[in-house]
Amino acid sequence: MNGNNPDLADKVIQRHAELVHQRASWESLWEDIAKYVMPRKAGMFTQNTSPTTDDESQLFDATAVRANMILANGQLSWMTPLESRWFSLEPPKSMESEDEVEQWFKRCTEVMQAELSRSNFYTEIHELYLDRGCFGTAAILVEGGKNNSLNFTKLDMGSFAISEDDEGYVDTLSREYEVTARQAALKFGIEALTEAMRKDLEKPNSNKKFTCIHLISPRGPGEIEDGKRDGANKPYASVYVEKATKHVFLKSGFDEQPFFVTRYLKWKNSECYGYSPSWTALPECKQLNFLEKQLDSLAEIHAFPRILIPAGFDGDIDLRAGGVTYFDPNNPQATPKEWGTGGRYDIGVERAEGKRKAINEAFHVDLFQMFAQLQKQMTAREVAERASEKLIQFSPTFARLTTELFNPLLRRVFAILARAGKFPPPPEAFQMTGMVPDPEVSYNSRIALAIKSLENAAFIRTSEMLLPFANLRPEMLDNFDFDEITRDMARNDGLPARWLMDEEMVAQTRAQRAQAAQAQAQAEQMERQAAAIGKVGGVKQDSAIAQMIPGMA
Repeated sequence: MNGNNPDLADKVIQRHAELVHQRASWESLWEDIAKYVMPRKAGMFTQNTSPTTDDESQLFDATAVRANMILANGQLSWMTPLESRWFSLEPPKSMESEDEVEQWFKRCTEVMQAELSRSNFYTEIHELYLDRGCFGTAAILVEGGKNNSLNFTKLDMGSFAISEDDEGYVDTLSREYEVTARQAALKFGIEALTEAMRKDLEKPNSNKKFTCIHLISPRGPGEIEDGKRDGANKPYASVYVEKATKHVFLKSGFDEQPFFVTRYLKWKNSECYGYSPSWTALPECKQLNFLEKQLDSLAEIHAFPRILIPAGFDGDIDLRAGGVTYFDPNNPQATPKEWGTGGRYDIGVERAEGKRKAINEAFHVDLFQMFAQLQKQMTAREVAERASEKLIQFSPTFARLTTELFNPLLRRVFAILARAGKFPPPPEAFQMTGMVPDPEVSYNSRIALAIKSLENAAFIRTSEMLLPFANLRPEMLDNFDFDEITRDMARNDGLPARWLMDEEMVAQTRAQRAQAAQAQAQAEQMERQAAAIGKVGGVKQDSAIAQMIPGMA
């Protein structure tokens, strides 16, 4: 649905303006952070689109730039690596014991991994990591593609504004961006364009930009007609509007939320934007930049010292290497000499190193450098033991990344590929119900397993402390649920779920073992009784001794 719909266009433009107004208090901070952490993103709210190095030229130290890059590269390599599987789809808890269902989700995992590799996911997610570490907030849009089954669009910081639902999840996004007439025609079709855009489309090599507003928000119960599943009745509304003419390019919708916003940490519950390492490191970034500027000046002064020249020497001083300058030996005080070069460069260097260390700690640089230095054959437990303190510092933002981005994004990808027929035929269990449930997602990247292994390391340390006392007080072990510990430790160390027996089967096995043990005990008792009877075979059955032997009375 598209065309002239001024009421809908007004609502979209007004909603966008409201969200941008709520965002306004953050804009100056993002600009300030970008200058020190990601200079190429500075000037995000200006109209200048020409490449320039003006911001880089004002930067005398790039520690924060490199630290944010290491953080982003580390997350890409250790959390979402292209070359290995970093997630697995698993059946819902109610269907874990059904092998056919489990194998089907395993095959779906392989398909998803291949489709993600063929798409632009890894390039876009790397840019998202950079924005998230720098600004604390990042957003990505997931749609079906034309060249590939999936297309990901990392939204530029400053181009979008967001709003949360009552539970603190971002469910509304409005973005403003520029498109050419050709780009709009490819996306919406020529018939959906404005008259001005159609005329521009006829001009050869035209690159005129038109401003578009895209609003995505959940539809309420009254906005969806029963029994209809067309674009105008999908759970999430999607409206594209040309801002200048208030022309609606497209009114449609999505079956599930198509965009995902992740915050590094929340600033506070009343705000929907995030807090980043850059905020923590910003004072050090500014001080370090000032220090390096001063140290550069001091180094230049030492290399090219100031010269104090006596009166009358104008033009007679030769400062070249090997230069000769004549002076009156009868007036030795009238010789040129250095002055004002007594600054302590070493103190400045020491202070600068302290600032760099604080910046690197804020961006978890030491954690990812440690991962890079550890041998690849090390287990997740060994990694966790070496990096436990650093992992504990990183785990809160990893948890938020998982709940806000990875879980819903992978379910969205699963749904897109399912509708595109990319998965093998579903098992009979799904065909009977007529629907495929959302999968459970588990993560097996090295950093995910290392964080999980912190629990294993804690239990091992506890066991080592209690072992000397367990022999004296065995009842101490009653405090531990060893079945739960066994299963969790196996999962935390990356053991496939299918290798673990179902809890009901474990209970049945134990019951059968107990029955077999009881039967064996009874058989052994009967043998002992029979042996006893054989030894006293001469005892009369009606005697007092016979009454004491089972089976003889």
